[in-house]
Amino acid sequence: MSEHQSNPPGKPTGVSTKELLVLSLGSGVIYILIALLLYQYFHDTPLVTVLFEGMPVLHQLGIGVLFGAVAAAIVGYISYQPPVAEIIRDFTIIDFVLNTRFTLFDRTQISFVAGISEEILFRGAIQPLIGVWWTSLIFVALHGYFLFKTPAHLMLGVMMFTLSVGLGYLFIWSGLIAAIAAHIVYDFLLLEAVTRWGVPERRNSPLSD
Repeated sequence: MSEHQSNPPGKPTGVSTKELLVLSLGSGVIYILIALLLYQYFHDTPLVTVLFEGMPVLHQLGIGVLFGAVAAAIVGYISYQPPVAEIIRDFTIIDFVLNTRFTLFDRTQISFVAGISEEILFRGAIQPLIGVWWTSLIFVALHGYFLFKTPAHLMLGVMMFTLSVGLGYLFIWSGLIAAIAAHIVYDFLLLEAVTRWGVPERRNSPLSD
């Protein structure tokens, strides 16, 4: 059996493009509403002001795109290598992605909605209140990346935590738009990679030399 396998045709999870859009937009709206509530009661500066603070917008976009592309390349490479490739389906969110055939529209809307809403909530609204490290801990935990079964599970969790910390400092040093751009590019490239090149085998599957 080869080390990687192609995605099966159709959507094995039974999730349609319309359902994915509703789920994506629904979660995005919830995140934005929470962010607005946090800004209403715990921040002195309006969210709109924070959105455009930092470096010039074009500089932020360039830095964010570069950060997202490099992060996607590193995470994608490690995720396809043992021992991470052998346990990656144990993470619910990753298993869902690996078992779903996303259209180009799916990949695009999910990347943009998640990138915008999650960064506005976690980096823009939560991080100024509790700091980079606690925000990243919450972010990674809510995404289900902390499993302490084996060193490989821990490795993936630490990798995603490091990525989140990187987004946190990108927000501090460059601005919220940079973090949003990086998140969008990262998500889109990894979804594109799964679509084009297939997915890692399940744990305990025999791997070719």
